[in-house]
Amino acid sequence: MPWPLILRLDECAYSLSVVQRTAYAVARDYEIKVQVQDQQITLLVTPCANSINTIPPSSEAVQERVLQALNDFALRERIQQETAGLRELLIRAALTGCSS
Repeated sequence: MPWPLILRLDECAYSLSVVQRTAYAVARDYEIKVQVQDQQITLLVTPCANSINTIPPSSEAVQERVLQALNDFALRERIQQETAGLRELLIRAALTGCSS
């Protein structure tokens, strides 16, 4: 497989924070260089020299793993945004209960 694997992402679909978390999550096996330009994020994925994988995976397997991590972190971010008000309300109620 020719390296690096290049993935182009729309910044509307994946925030930079999600991309950075994904890069960290797969850092044991892959190095990901992140480039941001206009509304597009480009990932350059290469295997780590010290990876425990002795047989390099196919480009499809690498792309699947990265996309799975991207979608996972994007969903987590969306859930966090949508439940922020509820979390604040629960924290406020808990703190109010502690002071009485």
